[in-house]
Amino acid sequence: MSVRLPLVPRWLRVSAVITVAAVILYYSVVPAPGSGSFRTGPLGLVPFSDWLHLLAYAGLAVTLAYAFHDSLRPDWQVLLAVFLLTVGYGVSIELLQAGLPDRTFAIADMIVNAVGAVIAVGMWRGLTRYVRFYQARAVSDLEVPVQ
Repeated sequence: MSVRLPLVPRWLRVSAVITVAAVILYYSVVPAPGSGSFRTGPLGLVPFSDWLHLLAYAGLAVTLAYAFHDSLRPDWQVLLAVFLLTVGYGVSIELLQAGLPDRTFAIADMIVNAVGAVIAVGMWRGLTRYVRFYQARAVSDLEVPVQ
């Protein structure tokens, strides 16, 4: 059994990266209503804000990995670039927050962002061993994922 997933046109993949990055920027700059009302995330083990950081930067890393999946570079170079871009974006956001009155600069948040990126890159590497991507330029190109 092989799983085949579509690789949509690059402009659409890059648009997804820009959208994810913009959402992260927005919620990093504008305090959300009710922020601070949740103290812990699932299972009560980790602060809720850390879960949000982890998921946001894992999502950014996955969209970046998908966007550059068809690169001519070796996988390790692409995944290293994905990791570095994701962590660099997280550091930039933290530096931006340092100058905002309602936000705080935290090295711990940068570490959680990096952990999210590492998890996503590792999962992407595992996924690509079992999934084959095919070019899908139009809706008619979409196939049944499992054959």
